[in-house]
Amino acid sequence: MRLDRDIFLRQFRHWSLHCSLNALPSFIIATFWLNLRKEPQAIVAMILAILTFIILYTFLTSSVAALSNRDHVLARSLKLGTKVRVWVSVCSLPFLLDEKFLMWLPDTWCGVAAGWIIEGFRLTVGGGRKMDLLQSPALVYCMTVLEGLILSALLMMISFFALIILQAKDRRRLIPGQAAIPR
Repeated sequence: MRLDRDIFLRQFRHWSLHCSLNALPSFIIATFWLNLRKEPQAIVAMILAILTFIILYTFLTSSVAALSNRDHVLARSLKLGTKVRVWVSVCSLPFLLDEKFLMWLPDTWCGVAAGWIIEGFRLTVGGGRKMDLLQSPALVYCMTVLEGLILSALLMMISFFALIILQAKDRRRLIPGQAAIPR
């Protein structure tokens, strides 16, 4: 596996922008509504988790030929899925101004799910002890990564449906007269 420098840099710029925009609602929820803004180590942990996704997505889309080729249907579907996710994130921003709207946001649902999973894991592995989230930047990092994985699963689901739509459009374009043929 040899990475093309130009493709890698293009993908790095792309994912830096998209991962940052997609993480923005969750970051705002955590810093302002969960009061993590008073904990610099928690903010650093969240930023490191976002950087983890930027690096992972960059390597994935740079090293897999189908994802690095802009014309391939998989790359196009991921791009469309990413655009939809960015629109959801940007449209979510006004809802962050009032706490009563937070439950309408997918970032909140994914954050709550990540919290339940982390808490269940900690109670099981930790012998039933509860721990404050702020006691451990590693815990904040793990929770942010887990939330990012859940959001990435949503992105993949959106991209899957985009793939179906794009393949149907491609088939119609390749066989323009097929719809007119009686069966």
